[in-house]
Formats: sequence, structure tokens, C-alpha cells
Amino acid sequence: MRKEVQSKTQKTIGKLIRLNKLHRAAIESRVEELGIHTSQHLALVTVAKNEGKWNQIKVAEELGISAAAVSVTMKKLEKTGFITRRDQDEDARQKALSLTAKGRKVIDSTKKIFEEVDSEMCRNISEEDLDTLDSIITRMIANFDADRQNGAEDK
Repeated sequence: MRKEVQSKTQKTIGKLIRLNKLHRAAIESRVEELGIHTSQHLALVTVAKNEGKWNQIKVAEELGISAAAVSVTMKKLEKTGFITRRDQDEDARQKALSLTAKGRKVIDSTKKIFEEVDSEMCRNISEEDLDTLDSIITRMIANFDADRQNGAEDK
């Protein structure tokens, strides 16, 4: 019996992973049509959420990537006219990040892209089924969170 559960679990997790890849590919292809790479889009969204308040170090921490990688991305975004960087009042060495009108337009466009892709992905799926899926995924995440907390307590 346990073997069947593992097999079913592996099959289901495999489908979740495939779904994530398909979703990402659909988003990437449409976002790149706007002249921006997916990693740049993630940085733009992060800047938009914290506009004028965060510098590159905060963006790097939020995205879980190196400050050097964020620096390269921000230089590209500034060069292509999506963001501006200005001295922060408390430390002129740090640059506050803000979107330009062009950056806001891309964010608005990508919101629509996500809505379209998500709508296509969930076509013919009832609200009840989505609620069930949400509940299951929430419990799976909670399992990982509990495991991480238990691991931290063991140390």
C-alpha cells in the first residue's frame, strides 16, 4: 500500500513541477515580447512594490540573489529606460530605485499577461476545485515550513 502512495505522490508532484514549467514558459515568452527578460521583470516588480524606498541591496535580499547580479540587472533596466536611480538622503552611496513611465507601462502589461495566462491555465476549473487545490497546496507549504522549523530547533 505504501508503495502505491509514493508512486501516486511522485506522479502528482511531477505534474505540479511540469505545470510550473509550462506556466513559466508561457509567461516568459509573452514578457520577452515586451523587450524585457523574466529576471528583469522580477526586479521591476520588486522595485514597483517598494518604489523610492529600496536600494539594490534590499532588492537583492528580497529576490535571494547576489548584490552583483542585481547591480547588473539595474544597470540594464536604467539603460533601457525602465528605472531611475537617485541618491538616498541618508547615504549618497546608495541609490533609491524608481520606475519610469516606461517601467510602469511594462508592469501594467505584465499584470495583464499574468491574468491571461492564469485564466487560460484555470479554464474549465470550478471555483470549488480551485479552493480545494489552494487548500492542498497551502498544507504542502505548511509541511515544509514545519520541517524547516523543526530542523532549526534541532540545531
